[in-house]
This record gives sequence, structure tokens and C-alpha cells, in this order.
Amino acid sequence: MAMKMTGLFSLLVTVTAGLSGCMTGPHIIHNDDPWSDCEPGSPRWWAQKAQIPPGVKRRCKKGKVWPARPRPAGEGQQFSHTFHSAHYWPLPYVCQDRQYVEAINETQISGGWIEETTLYDRHFDPETQMLTRPGMLHLQRILDTTPPRRRAVYVQSTRDSAIDNARLSNVHTAVAELMHGPDEVPVTLRTGREYTRPASEVQTINSLYNRSIPAPRLTGGSSGGSASTGTSGASAASSAVP
Repeated sequence: MAMKMTGLFSLLVTVTAGLSGCMTGPHIIHNDDPWSDCEPGSPRWWAQKAQIPPGVKRRCKKGKVWPARPRPAGEGQQFSHTFHSAHYWPLPYVCQDRQYVEAINETQISGGWIEETTLYDRHFDPETQMLTRPGMLHLQRILDTTPPRRRAVYVQSTRDSAIDNARLSNVHTAVAELMHGPDEVPVTLRTGREYTRPASEVQTINSLYNRSIPAPRLTGGSSGGSASTGTSGASAASSAVP
């Protein structure tokens, strides 16, 4: 009896050791695994099985591919790997999505800082190509308030090499003077356009708008004055009634 129990236990251990789970349930590991060239059950074999992507695999049924959406093809994951993928979902796929969104945000942020740190044509004197007073203030603000990893100076290109070289030289000199030392901030020529208006142009537009307001114009008055006017008007109307 003891020998029969020992033999039955050995058979059970052998069968259990040869079982491996898959997505549809356990199956026996065959020595002729068509999906791998490694010995079934070996560390290399398990490492290969760990690379199988999770999810339902595509299969052809009655002339149609199921599911219709693109999915991996091939054998399914082992049961232990399926449990691992379900336990840690949505990792690592959510990491890829976050990286994609962060890359888009970084592109937008970098473009905004480039626009903010650009010296445009209105910042230079058209005769001497020197920085005007607003240009010097804008350059000083770039050097003082821009974060270190965003600190760079861009000069709008005029497509004239002589003018561009003169402006770059003047900006290098101005940066060295403002930094009180060697020029450590990169100054780069940039091809772009200006999307803002000078303050003088904005002031002119506002002045023309204010002068074009037709009469009569509403003037600011206190609410007490309006109330008293209404009261006096009501008193006058009541006194006029016979």
C-alpha cells in the first residue's frame, strides 16, 4: 500500500511539474515546443515566454480575423505571466502615453520660451543696429528672470548677413556688459516672425479709438447722484399733477 502511494505521489509530482498555464488554462509542456528553440521549463525558455505581449491574440475563424482591431499574433501568455500583466495594469502602457504627452508639452514649452527670449527687429536701431532702450530692458529681463536651462538669447534674422552679423556682435557685447564677465549665454540667429505689437503702436490704436467714440459720452457718476436725480424727478412729476 505504501509503495502504491509513493508511486502515485511520484506520478502526481511529475505531471504537476510538466504543467504550465496559458491564457486558456493549464497545458502540458511538450519537448517539441514549436514557438521556442529552448528546452521547455528552462530559465531561457521562461525568459522567452515573458516577452510575449499580453492580450487576446488574433485568429482566423470562418474566414474572418478576430478580433478586428490589430493585435499580436502567436501563442498566448503563460498563466503566471497573464496574472502578472493583470496585476500591474496599466503599466507599462500608461508610461508610454505619459511620455508621449510630456514630449508634446515640452515642444510647446520650448517654443514659448524661444519666442519669449527673442530680440526682434523692433529692439534694434535701424541705422546703427544697436539695441534700443526697450531692447536692452528686454535683454536684461532675459538674463535675470529666465530659468537657467532656458536661458538663451535669439536674434531675429533679417536675411541680410551684414545686418545680422552686426546685431549678433552688438548683442554679444551687451550680454557681456550685463553679466559683468565673459559671455556665457548663447546668442543664436533665428528665422521667425514677430507676433506682437510695439507699445507705441498699441498706444496709438487706443488713442484713435478713444477719439472715435461718438457723442454723447457717458461720464462716471456716483449712485447717490442718480438716486437723488430720480427722486427729484419723481417729486417734480407729482407736483405737476393737479
